[in-house]
Amino acid sequence: MIRFTLLFFMTCSILSAARPGAVAGERPRPVEAGILADVSAVTPGAPFEVGVLLKIDPHWHVYWKNPGDSGLPTSVVFTLPRGFTASELKWPIPSVLKGAGGLTDYGYEDSLLLSARVTPPLDLKPGASVKITALVSWVSCRDICIPGKAGLELEMPVSKSAERVNTDLFSEWSARLPVNYSGRTPPFDIDIKTVSKRENEYSVVILLGPKDGLSGIGLYPVPGNSFIVDDIVAGTDKGSGKSSAAFDVKVLPSGGQLQKGLETLIVYTDKGGKRSGYELQVPLSK
Repeated sequence: MIRFTLLFFMTCSILSAARPGAVAGERPRPVEAGILADVSAVTPGAPFEVGVLLKIDPHWHVYWKNPGDSGLPTSVVFTLPRGFTASELKWPIPSVLKGAGGLTDYGYEDSLLLSARVTPPLDLKPGASVKITALVSWVSCRDICIPGKAGLELEMPVSKSAERVNTDLFSEWSARLPVNYSGRTPPFDIDIKTVSKRENEYSVVILLGPKDGLSGIGLYPVPGNSFIVDDIVAGTDKGSGKSSAAFDVKVLPSGGQLQKGLETLIVYTDKGGKRSGYELQVPLSK
């Protein structure tokens, strides 16, 4: 079996539930998790989506891959059958969650679907079945924060053909993913200015010139274990329509190769009122 780790917020198709009935005096269990696919069967060589859906009680939230000033990202470990491969996890655009003391977190309320594209091998035999499992852990917060975990399992038949299922759910969450502008022109002009303050510390300014009536532009960095990002200031000039985001970056010591780019999500509202996102690598150099 091939094991790989993906980090994300989620819950799924009631195929597996992680919320037993409440017992008096038991601590709240505000998140229910499950796993589901967008096809009724696995077809040899045909990619399909597998997702974990988190159903979150009102007023609770879970966290994005960069939780912000508090919290932890959700961890998911998938186990796939031999010969299967999967894409990186697809993270929907998070919300900004303002907490006590001016803390800024990034996360999700109500529900969350995180998915990966799975490709089966060509030599699967129709009539067999395959099993995909996921070990999921998360932190959910309201007035208090509660860790949770679930073991999820999805068994699917192998067939020469398959029907699309859970179409509305996957379509809804696909529309919330950042737009991939690979090979296309993004909806704004981008100018990145990076100044070295001292060894492995940088000041970054990103200037955005909207081309199509964009508004509400914000910047969500993903420092991971390689960077510390501080003093984020983002805003839009109402007169010119131009936006800017400024922040400081410190590169943390690492036993491996020094990471040269900071993953960043630029979030904006288009002229039709839709909230969208653009993933940008901010280059850093000595």
